[in-house]
Amino acid sequence: MSVELDRLSEGVGMSRAVNASLRGMKHSQSGFTLVELMVTVAIGVVLASLAVPGFQTMLSGRQVESAIDTLASDFRYARSEAIRRTNRVTICASSNGTSCTEAGGLWRDGWIIFVDDNGDSTVDAGEDIVRVQGTLPGIAAIAATNGTSRSSFVFQPTGWAQSASQTFLVTPSGSGTARLLCISNKGRPGIRPKGDTSCS
Repeated sequence: MSVELDRLSEGVGMSRAVNASLRGMKHSQSGFTLVELMVTVAIGVVLASLAVPGFQTMLSGRQVESAIDTLASDFRYARSEAIRRTNRVTICASSNGTSCTEAGGLWRDGWIIFVDDNGDSTVDAGEDIVRVQGTLPGIAAIAATNGTSRSSFVFQPTGWAQSASQTFLVTPSGSGTARLLCISNKGRPGIRPKGDTSCS
């Protein structure tokens, strides 16, 4: 009987000790103080303000890369379509996706590729538009470096364009580096490396 009482009192003592330690744990709270929280927020704001300009430059760079790749690719496509169709195919600046803009047209507003049966650089009745490119985001200009932008290039069934020489400078609307797209005399596009200022 005394042994059982001893065990019982021992169990009660352990239970009290556990309860006391649990109560101690309940009272000790962890977390941020208001000062710590404000310091963390301030550091976050400073880091974000440092990262934003770099992010904008990177985004502008990607938009220029995308625009110059798309334009070069569409010149190649116009050439291949002329060969495939054994017909004249024209690529021209277009702001509405249905007709060519006049001389000196803004290529940044977009362009079209169409089957040009008579080679007059005008979309006539019955001539199929085979590709349309709309306005390019983040691009301020796609214009000739000498100030005179051709508004159209006609590819012959042989795959060559006549007197097509043109140097396009693709300029971002934000911070970033402009890039050169060189169109050869026969209409072949070539993207110049960053930093190049001429096609020669």
